[in-house]
Amino acid sequence: MADDSEPTSIKHEILDKIAALIAAAFGLVAALAWNEAIKALFREYFGPTDQVGPMIVYAIIVTIIAVILTIIVARAASKAKGLLGKRDYKCALCKYKTYVESEFMEHLSKEHSASDDKFISK
Repeated sequence: MADDSEPTSIKHEILDKIAALIAAAFGLVAALAWNEAIKALFREYFGPTDQVGPMIVYAIIVTIIAVILTIIVARAASKAKGLLGKRDYKCALCKYKTYVESEFMEHLSKEHSASDDKFISK
């Protein structure tokens, strides 16, 4: 039989790759879309863009924008991965419910395992 964790792992890898491609696309699109506008703005305030100083400031601004967009995409991908792996664990013997399998197993062993004080004596 196939392992249930394998499809989830593949889904996580696909989400990682898609997030990386989207982040790269944002960086490229943002750089291309704003390139001339920012250069024109810098020419107005700092003079010709062939000088090193204005070009460094321009590069810093583009980098900051790309980093912010990359962080937003990474957080969204992380949230999506968290939603993919969630599963409800509901106890059939009581109203206990959790999303963590280890917590559910601990609940079963502590609350519903056979012990001397849980047997009814005649």
